[in-house]
Amino acid sequence: MRKLFVTEFISVDGIAEVERLPGVTWNDEDELADSGAMLLGRTTYEIFAGSWPKETGDFADRFNALPKYVASTSLKALDWKPAELLKGALPKRSGN
Repeated sequence: MRKLFVTEFISVDGIAEVERLPGVTWNDEDELADSGAMLLGRTTYEIFAGSWPKETGDFADRFNALPKYVASTSLKALDWKPAELLKGALPKRSGN
């Protein structure tokens, strides 16, 4: 079984500025080194795909090379490769 790392972009006031997301850096690069893929929603994918392919360096090269799984009902194609579109509705939450 693989570990699941969750990275969230949050702020004190609860508002994340979209313009600042592409320049995000990770404090723990081991998190990236241990990652085998990314699971992204449409909005985050579009933000990242608009900037990360232009970045260079070891971190950017590894980040760009990771497989991306994108959950979206509206996207038809993914340009930031390698990527796979997860089609269809997400499963309903069960339990509480």
